Amino acid sequence: MRQIAVSAGLALLTLGLIQVPARAEKAIQISLKDRYLTLFDNGKVVERFPVAIGAPESPTPAGSYAITRMEEAPVYHKGGKVIAPGPKNPVGVRYMAYFQIGSGEYAIHGTAWPNWVKLRSAVSLGCIRMLNKDVVTLFQQVDVGTPVIVTTN
Repeated sequence: MRQIAVSAGLALLTLGLIQVPARAEKAIQISLKDRYLTLFDNGKVVERFPVAIGAPESPTPAGSYAITRMEEAPVYHKGGKVIAPGPKNPVGVRYMAYFQIGSGEYAIHGTAWPNWVKLRSAVSLGCIRMLNKDVVTLFQQVDVGTPVIVTTN
């Protein structure tokens, strides 16, 4: 017998004699205008982080996506160059891909250049850059499949 019960805002899934809390609905919204990433849980703001976005010549595309891949220790590859995981890595200490186009992809990731994020600059190749400490916090709270909504407002 399966049933869903709601008690004090916490959804419980009852399977026989075992009650398991249902996973809350998380979502990420990125405002290209304000240059902030907001993490929602069941429609309520959990955290808000400053971000850097795509430069005018390589803009971040608006749209509705979902996290497709997560890397805890990303290795950077570009033009034959390989940079090991760590804070000096151009994609920082965490990487969450959310949209693939051709052989490239857009991701939310850390950065080796925190000042661009602090200034909320438009400097990336289209990805969303976060401070390394912030991307670790976000990474711990989302999963593959978490919705990512990128807005122009």
